[in-house]
Formats: sequence, structure tokens, C-alpha cells
Amino acid sequence: MKTIKILLILSLILIPAISLAGPKAVRINKFIAVDPIGPANYHIETLRIDDPDNTFVSIYVAHIIQDWSMSDPSNVSIACRLTGSIPVDENGKQIINKKTNNDIGHFKKSIGSKVMRISRSYDKEKNVLIYNVYTTKLFDGSMKHSLSVVPLGNPLTPAK
Repeated sequence: MKTIKILLILSLILIPAISLAGPKAVRINKFIAVDPIGPANYHIETLRIDDPDNTFVSIYVAHIIQDWSMSDPSNVSIACRLTGSIPVDENGKQIINKKTNNDIGHFKKSIGSKVMRISRSYDKEKNVLIYNVYTTKLFDGSMKHSLSVVPLGNPLTPAK
């Protein structure tokens, strides 16, 4: 019984810390989604992560947190928006980090091996940034993923 209490206390301390590991995230909201036919209530959390290299893009991720558990479902959703001005150089060319398959960050989702990752790619032909969020689990896992695209428009010309 004492061991169970210790594990419960550790999980209450560690699970919130683990879920907040990774890039700086701002919690927008958290609400309870009631499971009418099952024993569990799920908390859905919405986070905002600003792209550290392209600060004019905000990444919004929604994921499920199952309270009182050692892990949670892998379901994730993403929406990305242009939330600032794209900087331009003296020739009017957009200043954008265009690294393909760039790992923006990751969040540990459980005490085990499950991780939620966010990556960025660039489509030069269409001038868009592509963001993927996906979950990984080393053993017995199912990968879930979601995608969002941010159009950057035509390169801006500097004001004269």
C-alpha cells in the first residue's frame, strides 16, 4: 500500500512536468471531454508554440491528456497561422528559416517512451511552410499525425 501511495505522489509530480518538457508552450485552454461509454474522462489541452526560427508563425496543437494514468492516447491535431510580419532583407527578399525536416521541438507524453514531435518543412515551389505534429511510441505504439500549411505569399518588396 505504501508503494502505491509513493507511485501516486510521484505521478502527480512528474506527469505535469513531463507534459511541459520541450519548447516553450503557452497553454491556451484545457477542458474535460467526458467519455459516456467508458470509465475515463479525457482532458483536451490546446497549446501555442511559436516557431523559434520563424517567430511570425504560431503553432497551435491540441492533444489529449488522460489523468491518473501512466500514459495517454496519441491523438493530436495542429493548426498553424501567420501571426506576425515576415521580415525582409534590404532587397525585399523574405527572411525565412527554410530548413527541411527541421525538428522544432518535442514533448514527452508519458513516463514511458511516447513523445509528441513537431517538425517543419519548406515547399520552395509554393512558398509555404509545412508543419507536422506526430506521436511516437517505442514499443507497441501506433503513430498518429496531423499537418498544417502556412502560405507565405509572394516575397515582399521594401518600402521606398
